[in-house]
Amino acid sequence: MAVTKYDQEDILPIVIHVLSFSTMKFAEYGYRSIVENEVTPLKGLDEGDVTPVMYFELLEASDDAISIAIRDCIAHINAAVDTFCLLHGIDLDELYSDERIHELACTLYYELCDYAEGVIDNDVEEAITELPFATANAFFFLCKLVMEQEVDHDFLMEDGLYGKGAHELEFMDTSNPNVAILHDLVLEIKKMNLEISEIYSNRAN
Repeated sequence: MAVTKYDQEDILPIVIHVLSFSTMKFAEYGYRSIVENEVTPLKGLDEGDVTPVMYFELLEASDDAISIAIRDCIAHINAAVDTFCLLHGIDLDELYSDERIHELACTLYYELCDYAEGVIDNDVEEAITELPFATANAFFFLCKLVMEQEVDHDFLMEDGLYGKGAHELEFMDTSNPNVAILHDLVLEIKKMNLEISEIYSNRAN
């Protein structure tokens, strides 16, 4: 089985990095939505001219309901990161400068989220509708990582929220405060999935 085990001291830093990567993905998709629907002249920009700072600036300036919902998703994730930092006395600048942790977290993030990549290139609405649930699913595996110190990559779909993980999430032991923070975050991001789906559904009707 393709099980990856992690050293205990690496787990929380990896978790925080993955959360950070997720905020960037939300910002990128928010930017793509705005360019698609509100500021179409920006479609002509070369990818190399678009920076992550632009993602967040444009997202912050938009009053569109989808942009607001995406900002809410980012706010929930940032709140979880802040809680981890307060609870464990973590210096984010120092943490984010650790290249080894960055590489471990980057690999894990793309393994957890790879199945949802590419949708944005064909259908912005579908991608943004899917993103919160795909992210909640990734965060569910972070809960399991904290509890088990490993991730089994052979059964990501079967064991996640698309499969038996939905039942496991409902009855998860949250006595570990790190698990509790992530568990609450999963629930909040799942709610945002429903909210974003409802926004698009109302627009279609």
